[in-house]
Amino acid sequence: MTVERRTTWPQAAELQQAADTLRDAAPDITGRLAGLADPVADWLEATANALAWLAPFREHEPGYPLWETATTVARRINGSHPAP
Repeated sequence: MTVERRTTWPQAAELQQAADTLRDAAPDITGRLAGLADPVADWLEATANALAWLAPFREHEPGYPLWETATTVARRINGSHPAP
């Protein structure tokens, strides 16, 4: 499932870039991770569409955990966040 309409909020760009990267890599992913790229890309897109207009979040706000998780995943995919 690809999101048909993307939000244009600038805060969504990082998540959208990661979703595109995953979809491009999906055919080459084998083994235990095969089949995970598209659902994760869809989740990143859905999160961007639902929450980007509110970002950035403060730690006490309801969207904070989901947004922080999505941006951490996106940064790892995009290579802008080192793995632990």
